[in-house]
Amino acid sequence: MFNKAVAKGMKWTTYSSIVTTICSLISISILTRFVEKGDFGLIAIVVFSLSFFDLFNDMGISVAILHKQDMIQKEYSSLYWFNLLISFVLYAVVILVTPLISDFYNFPKLNYLIPLVGLSLLMNGIGKQFKIILEKDLFFKSISVIEISTAIVALITSSICAIKGMGVYALVINSLTSAFLGNILFLLIGIHLKHRITLFCRFYYIKPFLRIGLYQMGGQIANYFNRDFDILIIGKAFGPEVLGIYSLSKQLVNRPFQILNPIIIKVASPMLAKLQKSSVDLKTNYLNIINLIGGLNMIVYSILFITAPIVIKILYGNNFGEANWIVRILCFYMVLRSMGNAVGSLTIATGKTYLEFYWNVVLLIVIPFGIYLGSLGNIYTICIALVIITILTYYPFWKFLINKMIDVSFSEYLKACFVPKFTSIVKTLR
Repeated sequence: MFNKAVAKGMKWTTYSSIVTTICSLISISILTRFVEKGDFGLIAIVVFSLSFFDLFNDMGISVAILHKQDMIQKEYSSLYWFNLLISFVLYAVVILVTPLISDFYNFPKLNYLIPLVGLSLLMNGIGKQFKIILEKDLFFKSISVIEISTAIVALITSSICAIKGMGVYALVINSLTSAFLGNILFLLIGIHLKHRITLFCRFYYIKPFLRIGLYQMGGQIANYFNRDFDILIIGKAFGPEVLGIYSLSKQLVNRPFQILNPIIIKVASPMLAKLQKSSVDLKTNYLNIINLIGGLNMIVYSILFITAPIVIKILYGNNFGEANWIVRILCFYMVLRSMGNAVGSLTIATGKTYLEFYWNVVLLIVIPFGIYLGSLGNIYTICIALVIITILTYYPFWKFLINKMIDVSFSEYLKACFVPKFTSIVKTLR
């Protein structure tokens, strides 16, 4: 029964990933023909800024919910109201710090763009926990239907706004539509779940979840800067137009990643959590998961590397030729990065979220320094720096993170990453 639920979850997650990515590509293809490059740069800064605050939106409690297998209604209710309170506090902080962000980049438009898009933080507080509960119970069909519906509506609304000449606000509408519609639908489904939320909140029931969640949140904060520090540097050093080109290139390279990895990771997190008591099963399934991720990503990014000029011309038009080699270099980076993506599922399963936190803190020193050195050249040297940093951190990543949770040699780990066996999906579900 469990294996059937996992297989069904992977099927529906596949549908959702494919449809949402297609909608996103169509949306970007339309928007790039009506919206200025600089506006894409501004939105990249807005998203970069708000993504930081979003990390605090549930204090890492979502991970703790997935990890703990025997929760009671009082815990669900206490966590929900706590999350909702945090989302309102965060939005107030966003309002306060927006002028500082605007002054740092010297872009006055950020003074109203950030608070406007920041409304999505409030909506996440309303619906996010219900989505996590659906994931935990393997109800991926409901999640996928909501994600597909939201993507289609966001595509339609943002395209209409772009065609009508609304400029940067077409990008804002795209973001807000996704946040509002998605979270409202999760709320409507959530109030009918067996874990119904009541007017009950006690910190006593919240505290145990914070012990796991705060380490996860700390790790994600560090990872946030590690992942997107390039946006901060490029926006400051090269201006919004160059950042717009880089941001669109990075979005394009992220698309295969966003299709393939969520299909596996969304199902892997609750699946591995249910196997946490068997170290052998945990190791076998984890290695199968990264083997599948690695094989699929290598194929897709090889194709994108070869066809990059054609894909960019089709999606973005004739004015983005500078993006060709940015995309190609980032293809190498994404293949290497994709192998480590499943580690979050492993830390959730083992409850050792502190390991991911410590690792990301170390990277917080290494990655920004490497990107800074890359920025002394040009946009291409920043991309090359990302590839080099990722290669140099492979062994430490295994030594101080993976090997602390499962008993696996470095050669076994590398083989799982770079020697694809597409039968691994069968082994994982068997």
